[in-house]
Amino acid sequence: MLKQYYPPTELNGFISSILIIKKFTTPIKIFPGTGAEIWVSTKALRLSTDHHQQVNKYQLVIPRIDTFTAEPNHGKLMVLRVRHDAVRFLLPKRILTYTDIPTALADIWQDPWYKELSKSSFKGLLDCFNATKVSKQHQLVDDILAILYRNPTKKINDIADEMGYSARFIQKEFLKEYGITPKRYQINCRLEQLLKAMLAEQDTYRWLETGYYDQSHFYRDFKRYFTMTPSAFLKSHYSFFYNTKAKFPLR
Repeated sequence: MLKQYYPPTELNGFISSILIIKKFTTPIKIFPGTGAEIWVSTKALRLSTDHHQQVNKYQLVIPRIDTFTAEPNHGKLMVLRVRHDAVRFLLPKRILTYTDIPTALADIWQDPWYKELSKSSFKGLLDCFNATKVSKQHQLVDDILAILYRNPTKKINDIADEMGYSARFIQKEFLKEYGITPKRYQINCRLEQLLKAMLAEQDTYRWLETGYYDQSHFYRDFKRYFTMTPSAFLKSHYSFFYNTKAKFPLR
């Protein structure tokens, strides 16, 4: 059974929620989105896309274009969801380095602080985030990301004009850090927001509130990115990973 928890107060600035499954017995699909996830299991865990796979107890997942599949291992599973605007300040390299590739945490950090996560000890994670954030300065891409996230339907040319840059420059800088175009990120934002609203209310007509003016366009996008229709998704066992209405304090 999956339960969703509020992160401890000290993690609120960069972790949005923590999911725990006591015994992982059902496959999970991780669809393209805007943030990142740290997966921690008591047993070796297989995460894969159509192009890559990784077997490790501690992994990073950043789905932007590809869908990830997590195979059941009958172990305890913890998933920490990293906020979209905090991912860059957690990772030592550019986000594109890890995008759409299941990555063992040992290949990212030499210090195995992440092993303490399985004991619900978050000091190492907090220290890692604080140290990395201090080493990285605020950049233009952070401003671009914030605007795209708040305005998932706004035209890139309009955003560029408001920021005083060319659309080409905006795209180049965004691609350099994130590995996807600003437009693709906007699509992920829109669909992610839609998915949350749709699952919360079991309503497939929430597309009207997320910038889709045509139902067929929404259905086409949804099926393309989630590999099934909205109604089929609501009925599928994959939706349980996203449909976590109740949230509990971790401590």
